[in-house]
Amino acid sequence: MVMVSINCITYNHESYIAKAIEGFLMQETNFEVEILIHEDASTDRTADIVRSYETKYPDKIRVIYQTENQYSKGVFVNLLNDERARGKYIALCDGDDYWTDPKKLQKQVDYMESHPECTLCFHDSNVETDGILHTDWRVVPWMPENRKYASLQPRTYHAGELQLLGFIPTMSMLYRNGSTSTITDWLSETPAFDGAIKLHVASQGYAYYIPEVMSVYRYGVAGSVTTIWNETDRARGIERIEAFLQFLDEFDAYTGKRFHQEMEVSRISFEVGLHRLRRDYDALKSPRYDRYLERFVGRERIRPYMMVRHPILTEWLIRARELTIN
Repeated sequence: MVMVSINCITYNHESYIAKAIEGFLMQETNFEVEILIHEDASTDRTADIVRSYETKYPDKIRVIYQTENQYSKGVFVNLLNDERARGKYIALCDGDDYWTDPKKLQKQVDYMESHPECTLCFHDSNVETDGILHTDWRVVPWMPENRKYASLQPRTYHAGELQLLGFIPTMSMLYRNGSTSTITDWLSETPAFDGAIKLHVASQGYAYYIPEVMSVYRYGVAGSVTTIWNETDRARGIERIEAFLQFLDEFDAYTGKRFHQEMEVSRISFEVGLHRLRRDYDALKSPRYDRYLERFVGRERIRPYMMVRHPILTEWLIRARELTIN
């Protein structure tokens, strides 16, 4: 019986995919693990590298080789792998990230086996940029506004708290097989599908956080979602935030407003970004955005305070700094 199905999506990861697969193969467990790779019609040597591992480990690695890129067609390829998973649990890791702890899966499964009400288990990760591993840079918390919900100790999160914790390492997520079978159409339309999965799965029970670094998140990889976001113009940035706001409203309704308080706080943060992109500075004067400032503590409060209370001056300072750098 397979206990864990590893769900790996890869596209043009020629420089990375071998390390990802090696991280899967090094797992030390007392249960069976299968590796499901979806090779999404890469234009580099990714498919050749994957095929070499498949040939070497035919009983462990199962691959779908696409002839046309499915992601560009709007297909959510993570779900294609979930549908063919035989394991009791599903672990996520895209082909440009990798695992570093050989006991990672064993630790996560041990907890979930003894806590059947837990539907999602995740852990921390270090960040790598341009081939440099930053051992002092951890993903959790990703942004200063997420710091209040971060923890140095193991802890549980309900879906609302998880939203305010912010970005969690996708390659750290382990959830029960079948959790995504009831995923709705609107949920799959969010700009951050891994974030939608996170909330959807956690809303069925709760999430458990292991504050150990057991993987590496490669940030700034060409073609990745975050890289594309950083390269988009103002109009597309506005569209993306509007899509996030719609997602929060849909999720709030879907869960019967069980997490409404946290969804509202998260909504306010997105609204601040939207007003800034639209240069609708008068809207930021509303007392509503005092709640945004409450997410920050100490010196980290200075920048958001300036953005909300003195947005024109802040924009001028940002542009002046960019001109100086360029």
